[in-house]
Amino acid sequence: MFSFFRNKANLVYLHDIFITAICFNLSIFLRLGSEFNSIPNSVIGYGTILITILGAIVYRLTGLYKGIWRYASINDLTNIVKASSITIAVFLILMFAVTRLESFPRSVLFINWFVLVMSLSGSRAIYRLYKDKKLFLKSITKNENSIPVLLVGATDRAELFIREMSRNNNPTHKIIGILDINKNKVGRFIRDIEILGSVQEISKIIEKIEKNSKKSRPQKIIIASNDLEGNIVRDLLTFTDKTGISLARLPKITDLESDINNEKLKVKPIDVFDLLSRPQALLDRNAMKKFIFNKKILVSGAGGTIGSELVNQIINYKPKEIILLDNSEFLLYKIEKEIEEKNINIKINTLLADIKNTKRIDNIFYDNKPDIVFHAAALKHVPIVEKNPLEGILTNILGTINIAESCKKNNVAEMVLISTDKAVNPFSVMGVTKRISEKYCQSLTGSSQTNFKIVRFGNVLGSTGSVVPLFQKQLEKGGPLTVTHPKMKRYFMTVREAVELVIQSATLENKTKQGEIFVLEMGQPIAIVEIAEQLIRLAGLRPNKDIKINFTGLRPGEKILEELHYKNEKFLKTKNKSIFVVKPKIEPYGKLSKSLANLIDLAKNGKLEECYKIMSTIVPEYKKTKVENLQNKRVV
Repeated sequence: MFSFFRNKANLVYLHDIFITAICFNLSIFLRLGSEFNSIPNSVIGYGTILITILGAIVYRLTGLYKGIWRYASINDLTNIVKASSITIAVFLILMFAVTRLESFPRSVLFINWFVLVMSLSGSRAIYRLYKDKKLFLKSITKNENSIPVLLVGATDRAELFIREMSRNNNPTHKIIGILDINKNKVGRFIRDIEILGSVQEISKIIEKIEKNSKKSRPQKIIIASNDLEGNIVRDLLTFTDKTGISLARLPKITDLESDINNEKLKVKPIDVFDLLSRPQALLDRNAMKKFIFNKKILVSGAGGTIGSELVNQIINYKPKEIILLDNSEFLLYKIEKEIEEKNINIKINTLLADIKNTKRIDNIFYDNKPDIVFHAAALKHVPIVEKNPLEGILTNILGTINIAESCKKNNVAEMVLISTDKAVNPFSVMGVTKRISEKYCQSLTGSSQTNFKIVRFGNVLGSTGSVVPLFQKQLEKGGPLTVTHPKMKRYFMTVREAVELVIQSATLENKTKQGEIFVLEMGQPIAIVEIAEQLIRLAGLRPNKDIKINFTGLRPGEKILEELHYKNEKFLKTKNKSIFVVKPKIEPYGKLSKSLANLIDLAKNGKLEECYKIMSTIVPEYKKTKVENLQNKRVV
């Protein structure tokens, strides 16, 4: 019995039952006043018991006690109105059946409904005000030791953080204002906290705050927006570094580390992903699910950075079977275990194979008959491929030919080739081999039942060989950070976002099957030296004072600035603003396949110079951008 009273929901239940009985009698008194006794005591007694029992039943059935009083909201009010209306309606029917409502004013029921709603909702509202420190307790809130902060972003997370601080008797942060990107919000309030101005006006706003009170000068700026672009975050980091103000962020609602009972919205430090982030791309999840659901999906290079993320996202859309293809035993084992730990009811087929092995790839496709193929397997590290060009030719070109031809022979519905911005005006073996791979897949369109699609994008943040993990390791060792050229810029995108858009690209209609290349919107290119400087600042250090940045010179095959498409390519919009499509000239299949057969034969026989010449013929831009000795004398 005592356990019943320990449950707060049961206490609220008893409170509501008692209030229901009181409200019925109060409604009669409000209607009749001093004539209250004109209604027979038996009718009042019967009515009180009946409405109380009805209320007890209806309140339980309508889920009135699933909410927590401290978080009482409009949803709770809606449930109270619904429960009260049902209770009064059923009471009216039963009372009429028994008493015909003789000697009982029917207007009492309308009064009772209003009083009941007000009483049930009012008690919850008062309790919430008490817990939120909006009553007399507000005056004893201590904030002498609170850190003055500015919030960036008039968002739901900002409101949640402000609410948390207002509830706390000893808040960690004192919020003195909000900045937002949207100037139209300036002068408005979120829970009594004013939106002081735009992010661009931060310097002037802080000066104004200091003039009013030096104690109120913000010691920390907290980002409360998911949609703040990386360049704005980088500007904020530069500003805070100069002014001695710290910079932090609120976690996404979905990333809260604390459990719900702790009720803390923890402030986190800024990381490199915040510096390079872009607004979230809108995705058609239904189209993505329809594309993959109940299909047999093969991913080549399944253990790599892109391939493993593809696999992890594809399984969310419930394919019939996922075929993992890779030539690395360890990476294949790793991704297989990663999927198995998720306990999903999807068949996993793990295949160890080299895409250069034509017969092996043919047998895999013949035996497994995949519906969709994502071809992510390739050699991608520019300097390493430059030093091992023959392997780059055989893996990236022969490997793609083997996959594409097997798709064609086995009537695979869709093949998606993962390409790169380095294929545009290529200056490296890696770039030209990926451009040739694009051309080959395009040449197969129209002569095959397979719909060949190509997705081209820039650098993936945090991938194997990416500059960011390198900088982080160098930073851990105390520097220096090495940058090849002070003017070098690159396009960056997170692995998750890149793969989401790859899958989204694959769902877009390609009615003509003319070999379109889908290009992901990568935003503005970012200077590598700027990333190095910001990473040093994130560690609380000063660039070129605490940690040096050394320029080492361009490596073989590197360009200062990459491009996402050729100038003569038609760059068209799709229904997704984050994806564009280009329609370049398509090479005749017969002519291209002969050239590539010759190229592969020369590569197998180690005739490198002849390979360079053929690649320059197939991709004339490669010839224009290289110097006379293509092996070791490359400059920009």
